[in-house]
Amino acid sequence: MKYPLVAGALIAAVIAMPVFAQDTSPQAKSPQNWPMFMGDARHSGLAPTAPTDIASLKAVWRHRIPAEISASPVVVGNLLYIAAENGNLYAFDLTTHKQVWLYHAEGGIGSTPAVADGRLYALSRDGCLTALNALTGKALWRFKTGGEARFGVPGGYGMPKTEGITPDPWDFWLSSPLVEAGRVYFGSSDHHVYALDAATGAKIWAFEADDSVHAAPALNHGRLFIGTWGTRFYALDAQTGAKLWDFQGGKDAETGILQGFSAAATIDGDTVYIGSRDGYMRAFDVATGKLRWAWDAENSWVLATAAVDADTLYFPTSDTTVFVALDKKTGKEKYRTNTRVWTYTSPVIAGGYAFAGTMTGDMYAFDKHTGKILWHYRTEDAKADVLDLIDDKDKLRSDTLFSQGFPPAPGVENVKSLGAFEASPVWSGNRLIAVTAAGEIIVFSAENG
Repeated sequence: MKYPLVAGALIAAVIAMPVFAQDTSPQAKSPQNWPMFMGDARHSGLAPTAPTDIASLKAVWRHRIPAEISASPVVVGNLLYIAAENGNLYAFDLTTHKQVWLYHAEGGIGSTPAVADGRLYALSRDGCLTALNALTGKALWRFKTGGEARFGVPGGYGMPKTEGITPDPWDFWLSSPLVEAGRVYFGSSDHHVYALDAATGAKIWAFEADDSVHAAPALNHGRLFIGTWGTRFYALDAQTGAKLWDFQGGKDAETGILQGFSAAATIDGDTVYIGSRDGYMRAFDVATGKLRWAWDAENSWVLATAAVDADTLYFPTSDTTVFVALDKKTGKEKYRTNTRVWTYTSPVIAGGYAFAGTMTGDMYAFDKHTGKILWHYRTEDAKADVLDLIDDKDKLRSDTLFSQGFPPAPGVENVKSLGAFEASPVWSGNRLIAVTAAGEIIVFSAENG
């Protein structure tokens, strides 16, 4: 389905950008709340509280649902919201651990929900952005996109082009909605970025991008930033949808492997950061799009959205299997810690700790200043390792994983059986909350700072 587009492109240097009101709703203020992907519209990944004793962090509740979970959890008040690939969206009471309500979409939910002003928003694979009453789960409205699908190219991963498009098994997520100033923003596989009225679902504008948009949008001071599977990074006027500037990263037309933005942007002051599957983490001037620096990930994907604090940018990598801290102004590497395996979760920063999980079901707390591992949890699924996928060095057995050759989808699906952390963790009050690709919800509790 095609939609009317906003005509024209505007030059950043001559735009008088509107300053959007900051979110002053209760969900934005409470230290317990984590109402959207990466916690806020800038995707800072910063939690307002932290444990004083990391050794006290223990699993206090584990619950399994019958579905893969690729979306990150969100928390508002005492409700924990979990979106799953079986099309179910669950609300749990964090005190009693009882299910409060369940909503069923007609497609898997691969986007992290957003909660604002008593409404919850999520995008499902049937092409619907749905708004629910956050307390009851009652559907309020639905907006239909032109359709959602996994990214792929003909001949992807070395398959014969005559077999058509090879869906990319590492295209885990749909675009997670962002809500601010009465609008909900998100991207779609139909090559559009949308702005809707948050109360009614009425379309305000639709921007036509170069390719599928599965990254989550980031927003600050009226500028919306979002990347595409064509490795095009856009800055848009959040008020009108007009393009302010864009950047073209590397493309891989033959295999589709080294291209695309799965990661969302992170905004910090006058700089916006984004990692890419073309093997770089980049920093841009928010107003002009000027490239400030580019960190070379050595041909490794950067699928995670970076977290940022006063002076440092934090993120993990895929094939180089490291957790990295960079000086946010210069891009100079401060440290790297070996995670041994693919690490795709976006980190959360709580006090002096950085939390991130791996695809072998390992969750780590790093000292954010040094990269030293201070705490570690391994899922029960990974401990069992019934498919014998983890070797004696805690690495994945590639010979076992891809014993069937290509396409690689069966191997990726087998890794998920380890309780892989595909979705990013969140920090809420004194709790670390994580979900696994095998459908397990894990709530850890610690002494609070």
